[in-house]
Amino acid sequence: MPGIPASVLGALSFRNPRPEALRTLPDVQWLALLTNWETARLTLLLRQTCGDDLPDWVKSRVDGYLSDTALRFERIKTGYSNVANALTRAEAEFVVVKGFTLWPGYAEHPRFRPQSDVDLYCPPESIFRARDTLSALGYEPSEVCDHHPKDHLPAMVPTTPWEWRGNLFDPKTPISFELHSCFWNEPLMHFCPNGLDQFWSRRSQQQLDGIRFPALNPADNLAFTSLNVLRDLLRASPTPEQVYGLARFLHTNANNHRFWAEWRELHDDSLRRLQAISFLLAFDWFACRVSGSVQEEIDRLPRAAQIWFQDFGSSLRSSRFARNKDGLWLHLTLLESFTDKMAVLARRLVSFPIKIPTFASVNIRDSSATSGPLRLLGKTVKYLGWFLSRVIYQLSMLPTTLGRGLRYWLSKKSVSRQFWTFLAASFCFDLGMTIFFFLYNLYLLDRGIKEDFLGLINSVMGVGSIAGTIPAGMLVQRFGLRRSLLICFVLVASVSMARALFVSHSALLAVAFLGGLVTTIWAVAISPAIANLTNEESRPFGFSVVFSSGIGVGVVASLAASRLPGLLKHFGHLTADVHAKQLALLVGCAIVLLGLVPLSHLEFSESVMAEKRLYPRNPFLWRFLPALAVWSLVTGAFSPFANVYFSQHVRMPLEQIGVVFSFSHLVQVLAVLAAPLVFRKFGLVIGIVYTQIATALALTALAMATGAAAVSLIYIGYTGLLWMSEPGMFSLLMDQVTPAERPGASALNFLVISLAQAVSVAVAGASLARFGYPSVFVAITGVALVAAFSFWSLMGKNFRLQSAPASLDS
Repeated sequence: MPGIPASVLGALSFRNPRPEALRTLPDVQWLALLTNWETARLTLLLRQTCGDDLPDWVKSRVDGYLSDTALRFERIKTGYSNVANALTRAEAEFVVVKGFTLWPGYAEHPRFRPQSDVDLYCPPESIFRARDTLSALGYEPSEVCDHHPKDHLPAMVPTTPWEWRGNLFDPKTPISFELHSCFWNEPLMHFCPNGLDQFWSRRSQQQLDGIRFPALNPADNLAFTSLNVLRDLLRASPTPEQVYGLARFLHTNANNHRFWAEWRELHDDSLRRLQAISFLLAFDWFACRVSGSVQEEIDRLPRAAQIWFQDFGSSLRSSRFARNKDGLWLHLTLLESFTDKMAVLARRLVSFPIKIPTFASVNIRDSSATSGPLRLLGKTVKYLGWFLSRVIYQLSMLPTTLGRGLRYWLSKKSVSRQFWTFLAASFCFDLGMTIFFFLYNLYLLDRGIKEDFLGLINSVMGVGSIAGTIPAGMLVQRFGLRRSLLICFVLVASVSMARALFVSHSALLAVAFLGGLVTTIWAVAISPAIANLTNEESRPFGFSVVFSSGIGVGVVASLAASRLPGLLKHFGHLTADVHAKQLALLVGCAIVLLGLVPLSHLEFSESVMAEKRLYPRNPFLWRFLPALAVWSLVTGAFSPFANVYFSQHVRMPLEQIGVVFSFSHLVQVLAVLAAPLVFRKFGLVIGIVYTQIATALALTALAMATGAAAVSLIYIGYTGLLWMSEPGMFSLLMDQVTPAERPGASALNFLVISLAQAVSVAVAGASLARFGYPSVFVAITGVALVAAFSFWSLMGKNFRLQSAPASLDS
């Protein structure tokens, strides 16, 4: 379908129409409208509603269309009467749908509304009897586009010598019949509203211009029309004239309270919800009046559907809608089963036909007189060319389709632009500091520092982190999140620069302590910042994105850091590796300072910081923090020794260790991103418990594994499970305390983690030297199971905590 000019929709608007805009429409656009079957039907409506504003040559063309449409309607009445009499004699039951049954309400009169064929619904016991009756009358099944999925048998077309001569509204066009087998194609659409089986029992006889015909109940006719609009909306693009007819019915019946009361009584909630999507489309395009019942159903539409109209509303009126497959994403929101979602996604992305197309179905015409094998070969070549062109076209559209789907998926998360600004600042911080810590120990080794003093430096930095927890919470409480983060970035970059420049042992220890102290501000502020920039619905997603991006940055940053000294040495004409590493450390600090740019544009709700209580007295914390402490014993026990484990226990070369760690980072990203799905299904507490149990099982497998390949695969899975629960824990903590308590709660959270991990790393180090890795793995497994039981007993059992919000749909 070509794009619909805004002036056309404005002229056909039911409220405040603007027909004068048609006078500025150029002739080339009029010609495009008049030569396309779907948009040409709109021009008939323009002639009836605002004919004086059309150009004279357009009036003349459309008057011809109207005359042809009236003549065709007379032929349709005759053709229908003959077929209806034959079907009655054959005892083939049917009901007429669409077409001339859309009067009154949807059209002024069928003679003004073009109709290509006659649609009949037949129950299962009658449909093949009806087909055989049509065959006896000289109708044959058409194979054109037979490979496309449909909810009716192949169209039955009369055998006539008629040929296409370029007239879209040719009254002599053969009148075909389509025999529908269902009111809604559930196998194709993968969902179905309740109550469609009652349509048949409510049918009635109607009369129009001398013909009588069985038709659906008016309320059911509205539902069937709406479902047809919805089907086109989901699978291709809606027919403008059909949407206008729906809008006309809604507008003219807005005050028909008796009809809407019956409509609400007859139709199930699931059916009314699907109709409301088509109602919203009609309202959006043609600004029709709607009844209170319709408006209520539109307001009750799922939030995902409302957002879809906001994101793709402009696309709906353009030719890009079907090409980009924008309707696919609305379709997925209407499905509940993951299997159904994947089936629809796969079918729409690659557009697999339900059966192999025939030559006729792709309209391959061969006018040559050649017959036999040569003619078959020619058709085969043309068919293969058509098939190849479709494959290339589908593949070329995949990036655009998936990109627009990703944009819509992010829109559903209700994450503000301020959150993405914070994520940009977080990216700068993570990238700069990862580069710094990747190179810092190597830089000190080049300076002559030995391993024992390196361990002392890291210990002092850990002490600084613990000591900085309380001041960091006070800083956030006193100055607010924005200013605290700005101070943090400046101090972290400055202290890190000092660590790269100072060389004496006493100075290195001093700046290491300061480094741990100032870095704690980021650890304490990050959770309240994310909570401040998200709502309860989007918070688990926000934590997952920030933490997964921090892990993902590690993959890129490690690769960049390993190559940065060489590049600086080459382009900076440096002779010593130590100077190149020192300069690379300063580059990492500069990247952290770049984060000040997005930070300066952040706006937090600082009013919640007015309360002076630093440490919350929320009873939830007395249950959360002990459980967190037990779990932190697990996270801090093995992770610091992972590289030593692969080097000393597995005997893996350094290059392979790097590959394993890279894959480990990638799996951690995927695990953290998948965490909201787990929390949505099981709830935050139970979801955390399940991930902790899975971590324990993975660690048990690691203790029993032998061989580098098996150990590597299990370790990669273990690290993903280990950090999968982290977004849930932070989200759980932020949800259960008030906004004023969040800085203090975050400080206590970080303090407990630091203390527990400081203990566990010391105990694990001594135990590894004495008992070996497998025995320590078994001990950590036991602690992990205790942690899972602690979370369940202290929170899942004693607290009625809500599950993750419904916005976390895939």
